[in-house]
Amino acid sequence: MVAVARFSDMGSTASGSSDRLPACPDVRVSEIFSAATRIWETRDDLRSGYGSITNPEYWIWLAWHGLDEYESLRASWFEVPPPHLLERCSFSDPSPRAFLRSGAVDWRRCIEGLQRCGVAAESAKLIELGTSCGRVLRYFGRYAATGTFTGLALDPDGAAWCREHLTFAHFLNVAPFLPCGLRAGAFDAVIVPELFHSLVPAAQRAWIDEAARLLRPGGALVATYLGARVVERWIAGEAPRGSPRPTDLAEELPRLREEGSAYFIVEPFESAHPENAQWARHEDASAIGTTFLTREYVEREWTSSFELVELLEAPDGWQDFAYLRRR
Repeated sequence: MVAVARFSDMGSTASGSSDRLPACPDVRVSEIFSAATRIWETRDDLRSGYGSITNPEYWIWLAWHGLDEYESLRASWFEVPPPHLLERCSFSDPSPRAFLRSGAVDWRRCIEGLQRCGVAAESAKLIELGTSCGRVLRYFGRYAATGTFTGLALDPDGAAWCREHLTFAHFLNVAPFLPCGLRAGAFDAVIVPELFHSLVPAAQRAWIDEAARLLRPGGALVATYLGARVVERWIAGEAPRGSPRPTDLAEELPRLREEGSAYFIVEPFESAHPENAQWARHEDASAIGTTFLTREYVEREWTSSFELVELLEAPDGWQDFAYLRRR
C-alpha cells in the first residue's frame, strides 16, 4: 500500500513538465536517480500513489521501504556513517535504519518549511548549520542537479566523512564561535534540524543571528527545538540516554514556564567505540548540553530579524519546527 503523497503540488516544479529526474553531474546521485527510475517504471502502485517520480514523497518511500526491498537501490544509495559516528548523531538509537528514517522525516519538514516561506528547495542555495554526518542534508541530493548545498559541521570527523561520501554538497568544519566566515546574504535557505537541541539559549541566538547574516532578504530559516511534547515524553521516561534525568527536568518545569528556557549540562557517556572515548569528554559544558524551550520563548527571541511564518508543535511526535522568513 502506498500512502497518498503530501507534496503532490511540488512534483512539476522539480523538473518542469517532464516526469523524469534531471541529469546530475554527481556520480552517486546519478546512480541513485537511475535506480529510482528503474523501480518507478516497474511499480504501478508507486506511480498511482505519488503521481510523479519528481514528488518528494517518492524519495521518502525509497528511504523507508525501497532500501529494504531493492538490493540495487541499496548498492547505489548514500553510505551510512560508521557506528562510532552514528552514536554521535543519535544517542537514543544509533542504528542505520533510525539514522536514515529520521533524516527522511526531518527532510520532509524542511522542504515543507521552505515552501511555506516561499523558497523552492530544488533551486535553493542552502546551508545546514550543525550538519553532523549529513543525516538530513543527504536527502537534498534529490535536488543536486539544480540546487547548491553546504553543510557546516562542528565535528571535524563528521565533516571529513561527509566530504568523502556526500560529494554533491560542500562541507566545512567550523568552530562554535561566530561568524563562520561565509559571505553575508549568499544563501536562500538555512536549515537547523538538530543543533539547537544542544546549545544554550545564548548560543542559539548567536547562531540565529548568523543565519540572518547568511540569508538574503526573504530567505527562509527552518529550525527545530525541544518543546512541550518533548518535555512531556522526557518526563514520562521516553527520553534518550543522557541529561537531564526525568526527575531533574520535572523539578525545573516552573522555571521553564517562567523563563521560557531550561538548560542542562550533558553528562559524559560511556562508549564502546574507542574513537568516541575522548570525543565524549571534549565538549564545553558551558555551551553544549540539552535545552528545552517554550513556544512563547521562540516567538519572542527568534524573531528580531525574522518573521515567524509557522510553528509546528511536535508534528512527528517529538521536536518542534519553526519556519521563519528573513525580514
